[in-house]
Amino acid sequence: MTYRYRGLILALWVVLLGLGGLFAPRLDSVLHGTGTTYERGEAAQTDRLLEEHLGLDADALTVVFEYAKGGDRISELAIDQRPDIQPLLNDLAALPTVESVSQTTALPGETGNVDYRLISLRVSGGDTNTAIANLLALLDEETPAGVTSYLTGKAVVDYEAQEISKKDLVRAEALSLPLTLIALVFIFGSVVAALLPVVMALATVTVTSGLIYAITQFSEVSIFAVTLTTMLGLGVGIDFTLVMVSRFREELAHRSVLESVVETMATAGEAVFYSGLTTCIGLLSLLLFPVVLLRSLGVAGSLVVLMSVLAALTLVPALLGLLGHQINRWRLLTPSQGAGFWGPFSRRVIRYRVVAIAAVVAIILVLMSPFWQAQWGLGDVNALPASAQARQGVEVLEEAISAGRTAPILVAVTAADGDRLLTPDSVETLYTLVESLTNDDRVASVQSLFNLDPTFDLATYQRLYQTPDRIPLESVAAAVERLSTDDTTLISISSKSDSNTPRSRQLVRELRQKSLPGLTLSVGGATAKSLDTIDIIGQRAPRAIAAIFLVTFVSLTRLFGSVVMPLKAIFLNIMSIGASFGALVFIFQQGHFQTLLNFTPVGYLDILLPIVLFCVLFGLSMDYEVFLLARIKEAYDRTGNNTDAIVEGLECTGRIITSSALLTIIVTASFAFTSIIFVKALGLGIAISVLIDSTLIRAVLVPASMRLMGHWNWWCPTLRRQSFSG
Repeated sequence: MTYRYRGLILALWVVLLGLGGLFAPRLDSVLHGTGTTYERGEAAQTDRLLEEHLGLDADALTVVFEYAKGGDRISELAIDQRPDIQPLLNDLAALPTVESVSQTTALPGETGNVDYRLISLRVSGGDTNTAIANLLALLDEETPAGVTSYLTGKAVVDYEAQEISKKDLVRAEALSLPLTLIALVFIFGSVVAALLPVVMALATVTVTSGLIYAITQFSEVSIFAVTLTTMLGLGVGIDFTLVMVSRFREELAHRSVLESVVETMATAGEAVFYSGLTTCIGLLSLLLFPVVLLRSLGVAGSLVVLMSVLAALTLVPALLGLLGHQINRWRLLTPSQGAGFWGPFSRRVIRYRVVAIAAVVAIILVLMSPFWQAQWGLGDVNALPASAQARQGVEVLEEAISAGRTAPILVAVTAADGDRLLTPDSVETLYTLVESLTNDDRVASVQSLFNLDPTFDLATYQRLYQTPDRIPLESVAAAVERLSTDDTTLISISSKSDSNTPRSRQLVRELRQKSLPGLTLSVGGATAKSLDTIDIIGQRAPRAIAAIFLVTFVSLTRLFGSVVMPLKAIFLNIMSIGASFGALVFIFQQGHFQTLLNFTPVGYLDILLPIVLFCVLFGLSMDYEVFLLARIKEAYDRTGNNTDAIVEGLECTGRIITSSALLTIIVTASFAFTSIIFVKALGLGIAISVLIDSTLIRAVLVPASMRLMGHWNWWCPTLRRQSFSG
């Protein structure tokens, strides 16, 4: 059908490409935010409660001022020696997108070289980026001599991540596409055949980007969706087209163009369909996680894979039908088919199968071993490169006031049923709580209504708050107005360690377990939000993994007519993915190769990274399994000889799988040299897994284990396909 209606199919794809090309360039303007946290957890609800009751803006920006003398940074500078920044603050406050600039944010002591102000914006969503750009421009123009200013905060981190990602994407494409094209010329020997996979991949990325733009009109999408769309679109799109073109050229040697297209669709086409299906299964499982980043990557990744499958099964055969023997035009060289290597190699592996299995398993276990020392955290400003202003601002502020004070634990306490909060009994309860927190060795400081003055005892606070609207002390009255309403108060806790440390998380857990008579306590802030995200990932991960395993098992059982093959495929995928995880711990947590890859280790892995990697890699690794086993099954159905089928399958696919893996590694490894740690680790993790999968797993472990199991490879109690067309 694709051959008969090839002209119509081409026209439809031209229309799709035109629409994608129209909307894809607008995608950056509608994406905002990394979406890395769980926004329906207790911490997010607490932040919203504090904003509603106390006007506490959890999304406020921070402008940090670092003073210097003679151009050199110094440890202390008397306040009266500092340059005047008030005109700059006035101009910041006058911007139409700025709601307010805090009057003063005091730092400890009367001297120092750092202070900061909080900036609340009037705008939200996509308008935030424009507001941040205006603030940065004003700070760049008007910061007085002798002062270095930094703008930071969650929204600034998102803004800089998006700007850096756009530059990184251009750099990665500029590096990977020429190398990919050169590799394809060596693989095919023909310029026309080499261009086809690249053109198909770029087409699917463009169309998918247009679809994502449409999705942003009614749903929030993470800025990293564009990166994964490009990474997967290039890798998978090139892979699928490579398989289709290779089989077409193989058939074209002894068939007509029409027969070659039909046979390619019946064999490579079915393998591509099931390969794409397993990849989509893994990516769609990301929708089970209530985190914007994961859901965005699930939608974007599954869409680009779906479009790659659609292009491979419609556009590619239509173009092959039009090109016919012209697919071999502009031949530059005659590549070796590689059968001379893969045949003897597979027979040697089969002959020494027990030794081969033992050796590969030992290597995989060694590569996996660092994974058992994995520490989990949630990516924060440290995911940005050291040159990013948002990161520099946080580092300067943390050096001045400690990491705990820059991201305090926020405890909201509310009275039950709307009762008045500051009753004598409640004051006693909260006074005792604050006193215990102050004496906790994990706590640097506590800001609350119940430790305003070290000379005040419990009775003094009870007496003062008996009539909160007539407090005689002006400082206490101002604190009551700032930190409480009739039924709510805020206790702000500065930990001695940052938000990603076990000590800070344990403090949050203990606070949440506290029961206060007549009062409700909830915990917010960066540490609590990080903990909520880690907990929800831990809860949902088993469901997602089980769903991937189940659907993959069913689909591969349908494909191969065996229950043993799918189970073995799942197990082998876990091995290659586990080895990749171990490598990432070794590199990004323990800090090896940090100079080569240009990053600063933070001592943990982002909890979102293994989830994304597992869901992406499970499908990508299954691609090679499907391509190899489909050819083995084809030979087995024809000959009935298990050993000969294994050898023939590896002979026919060894070169293609190796070539496909090489192209995927080129594309994904280019992202290892980007600037954002999450993207860097994602690209490198995929490249490592594909390398292990295409060499140790598919070339050694699969044939060795299949020969060891013999006819049991094809056992199925209820389903047995007598022939396989793929």
